[in-house]
Amino acid sequence: MLAFPQTPRTALKICFWIILPLLGAALVRAQDDLPKHSPGESLDFEPRLMLDGPHAGPEAVGEPPPDGSLEDQVKQRELALQRAEQHAADSEQLYKEGILAKVEAEERVLAVTRARKDLADANLAIAAAHVISVTKSVAAHTATQADLAAAGAALKAAQDTAASARAEWDKEQLEAATVDLERKRKLYAEGVGSKREVEQAEDRLVLLSGTAAK
Repeated sequence: MLAFPQTPRTALKICFWIILPLLGAALVRAQDDLPKHSPGESLDFEPRLMLDGPHAGPEAVGEPPPDGSLEDQVKQRELALQRAEQHAADSEQLYKEGILAKVEAEERVLAVTRARKDLADANLAIAAAHVISVTKSVAAHTATQADLAAAGAALKAAQDTAASARAEWDKEQLEAATVDLERKRKLYAEGVGSKREVEQAEDRLVLLSGTAAK
């Protein structure tokens, strides 16, 4: 649990300096773009979730960018996670029936991890915004230090959940990139794929390996 000073004005100043960067990071995280693609570059990498790297926006999994209030965004993320989980649950049977390609089934599983990360980020933004709101209320004498401590504890829990979800997302992306490179090399060796596709897969694996190490 976070400890806060007993003086409301001091608490307000400290919390703003600590919480504002966290809130800003949570709100823009989904807009980060790794790696950047040149105009006209072929996006032939599977699964498509990884085309824009670990900080791709929600459009990378076929979801529209969230809008509205933070609460509305959380609801949208929850629905997106439910859809992703349903698609993943159906994929194994569809693959067995020959309706879905193996790489598409893998992509659906990866989409669940991505949706969980996005939901955790949205919940983190809610928790950070709540701490700021409670801090203002403490300064206005309409909330207590206990309220602020509870909000701080909720923020810490949201931070831990978001960090865990992002670590899992980065890990699964790296694993998928490794599998994709192996496939590209086999295809190239059999005269089906191109050397450029192999090089692109190698570059993406290097990029994701560096991101996961940070």
